Amino acid sequence: ILRAGAHSPSLGIMFPMISSIDEFRTACQTVRQAIVTLNEENLPHHPEPKLGAMIELPAIVEIIDELAREADFLSIGTNDFTQYMLAADRTNKHVAAYYQPYHPSVLRALARIVQRAAASRVPVSVCGEVAHHEDFVPFLIGIGIRRLSVDPQFLPALQSTIRAMSVTRAEDYAKELLSVSTTAQVEQVRKEWDWSSDSA
Repeated sequence: ILRAGAHSPSLGIMFPMISSIDEFRTACQTVRQAIVTLNEENLPHHPEPKLGAMIELPAIVEIIDELAREADFLSIGTNDFTQYMLAADRTNKHVAAYYQPYHPSVLRALARIVQRAAASRVPVSVCGEVAHHEDFVPFLIGIGIRRLSVDPQFLPALQSTIRAMSVTRAEDYAKELLSVSTTAQVEQVRKEWDWSSDSA
């Protein structure tokens, strides 16, 4: 990666499945050692890549402040994060019903991660299925997400959804979702909001 990005104005390396500060530091040290080796071998490489973490494990939620202080950027992998948060394999038909992106705990955890990243002025993005779901994007915008990673095929619809959205209204929507504690209440809030009538 360092050699391939030798002539790039900026380069980011993101480590997946980080569960502790120790793991993140070890991964960063591996990159730094690779830079030292490339310098010694006089090989062209990127000298100072940005180092980030993919948030996929619930273990990170309680140490998000510390991670945000050390990482250059963060990305929330919502598919795995939701799956591990709820101990529900989304690919297993016998338990797939328990995989609920709108579960209050998942919503609150996402909001907390974004809030703490913002407090540390660390860019945070969201990837995964909910990043392009028209009914979930307002929540993401409402909690402060401004970077979404999606497959190109979803871009036109996603852009239309965001252009038609009032940020203030999205923030109100997110606050209301975060104020309830049951999935039934979450569904009720969702039914009460009609995003089809929203305007930029």
